[in-house]
Amino acid sequence: MKKKIIAVILASAMLIASLSACGNSGGSSDSGSASSGSSAADTGADAGSESADTGSDTQSDAGAAGGEEVTLTIWDWDEAHLNHMTQWYMEKYPNVKIETLVVAAADYFQKFQSAVASGSGVPDIVLTEMAYRGKLFDLGVLEDLSKEPYNVKAEDMFDFANRLGAGPNGELYGVEQQICPSGFAYRRDLAKEYLGTDDPDEIAEMISTWDKLFEVGKQVVEKSGGKVTVFPGMTVVLKDLLNNKGVKDYIDGDNIDLTGRYMDVLETATKFNQAGILGKQEDSTPAMANSYAAGEVLFYPCAPWSLKWGIATNDPEGSGNWGLTKAPEDGFTYGGTSISIYSGSENKDAAWQYIQEVYCTGEGVEEAYKQFGFMTGFKAPYESSDSYFFTEKGQYDDFFGGQNLADYFINEIAITTQGQVQTKHQSNVNTALMNVATQMTGNPSMTAEEAMEAFKTEVQTLIPNATIK
Repeated sequence: MKKKIIAVILASAMLIASLSACGNSGGSSDSGSASSGSSAADTGADAGSESADTGSDTQSDAGAAGGEEVTLTIWDWDEAHLNHMTQWYMEKYPNVKIETLVVAAADYFQKFQSAVASGSGVPDIVLTEMAYRGKLFDLGVLEDLSKEPYNVKAEDMFDFANRLGAGPNGELYGVEQQICPSGFAYRRDLAKEYLGTDDPDEIAEMISTWDKLFEVGKQVVEKSGGKVTVFPGMTVVLKDLLNNKGVKDYIDGDNIDLTGRYMDVLETATKFNQAGILGKQEDSTPAMANSYAAGEVLFYPCAPWSLKWGIATNDPEGSGNWGLTKAPEDGFTYGGTSISIYSGSENKDAAWQYIQEVYCTGEGVEEAYKQFGFMTGFKAPYESSDSYFFTEKGQYDDFFGGQNLADYFINEIAITTQGQVQTKHQSNVNTALMNVATQMTGNPSMTAEEAMEAFKTEVQTLIPNATIK
């Protein structure tokens, strides 16, 4: 495992320029053991320990000295996490007062933009959802965390976390609130009946490519007489899963190469759509929510946040009947939220100390994991097999048949997960892709070429000044 992870990290490092609310607030195998956790951890030890140690020392000095009093402001939509972690931090560092404001995710960008324009009331610490991350980064009002005095190094984090926080010219505008390396959650009863096994490694091998997954999808529909499908519906397949297939830089200013980036994606989506092996439960609908407990779908996209909001919430009686396996080919992200510092803040040092403590490598990382299942994008906390991520049972391990989920997310999924750099146009491209997915649902005979032309039209409408090919 160690050699595999080192190889992956070395290869991906060549692609690094610098360094979602997450997504929709909607029998165990040997691979899920604590011992495999030490493998991923070891890869980050040499590269990440210097930066991690520096951050820890800074935190310790700031807290122990009692320093001068400072007031930080934070806007967030996750009230439970916000209240718990700020209170935890203020108890540890009494010289720091934190003023919080709960802002709905849908309203966050506009409110922040208005505050910047007025020059008043801008928070010190800024959260950015995937839906508008690129637009907020483009405002040019966030600190570059790769530069002094922050000095965050790309090699200290997972590759996809680097890319998701990157600006267009290699800046690092944010670190992840919680990483969202994602695989497939699956019902163990359906897997046993239609695949002959519920072992995550065996299933991962069965679906290791999209072509193999396609054949599994046909098998499931045939054996079930159409009662069970491999995925809920086209919007999930195209927007949530295939959107991360073949990740690469394809937006240069207002020049957008949709064909080079998405033609293969649309060809794969068309193949599944025309075969009639997808369900009719579209993304973020009541029908999809109800399908978890109904036993109508084999696979669902699953990030760490999905354990609660996707699986346990919608199938409360399903404890022990769920498993987690890898997606085909490269891993994907499902949601995500970045944490940044406002460039106009008068409390940048204190803001960075808070971010280090709660989201990077400080003691708050353990607290956030224990209380909320949040997982940092920095490698240092995973360095040892004795890490609390691997040795302590997670909140949903039993729900997933005793599988060590943190270990699986880190050592099986995160190491190959890809992240798309979020430019100012990416959110509009995602909106257009969702619209095309809806069109494909209504017209299963739509070809990949027709889907691409519809895609270009949708993007051009949303970005009139763009040059699209």
